[in-house]
Amino acid sequence: MATKIPPKNYRWPTQRGVPVQETFPAEHVVACTEQSLKNLGLEAIDVQQFHVWSDEWVKQGDWLEAVQKLKKQGKVKFFGVSINDFQPENAVQLIETGVLDTVQVIYNIFEQSPEDRLFPACERHRVGVIVRVPFDEGSLTGKITPETTFEPSDFRSNYFRGDRKQQVYERVQNIASDLDIPLDQMADTALRYVLSHRAVSTVIPGMRTVRNVERNCQAGDGRGLPKEQVEQLKAHRWDHNFYE
Repeated sequence: MATKIPPKNYRWPTQRGVPVQETFPAEHVVACTEQSLKNLGLEAIDVQQFHVWSDEWVKQGDWLEAVQKLKKQGKVKFFGVSINDFQPENAVQLIETGVLDTVQVIYNIFEQSPEDRLFPACERHRVGVIVRVPFDEGSLTGKITPETTFEPSDFRSNYFRGDRKQQVYERVQNIASDLDIPLDQMADTALRYVLSHRAVSTVIPGMRTVRNVERNCQAGDGRGLPKEQVEQLKAHRWDHNFYE
């Protein structure tokens, strides 16, 4: 079981200059963990994560003492952080201290920047990598077209605002063409690209139907993409941030 501790100030993502005592003071770390154990009916959490992180906090505050205490008590087995969106290098210093067990980060065919510094650091220090947003909020499933509509309450109506649906549609068409695969194979390809990197431990794909669950599970059979396809996909790196 993995869960997260929200920052005490409830601000996502964290901004530069915010002291760690405003986000993860020791008493907050302990209190949230105790509450999670109670809510889940467990004696121990397998992976406890901070919901945001800034490398400015590496030598600040008393959060580490709290984490070490919880581990010693057997209430937390492994400690991780969820890295701010599109800031994969903002945890490298923490990784290099040796106190971290896992990181959670956005990584997909478009967002390949974790490969630059984060993944090598994780491999050097044997830190597990949990990947989120492997489908770029749905664009890499091949299902988003310029005519796709979303309910106003669906955050994707803002994520894909303006001409963004057209942008992702064209880029996904190019991927399918380069690999000579049908669009129906895009979701499987996107997951296998993520799982093909040796630093990646697991992935968190979005699933809205039983069919999504079945197909995503099939991608976890241990068969990554052929090396030639992985190399072809390097050309489709796209530094964009539609959350802004």
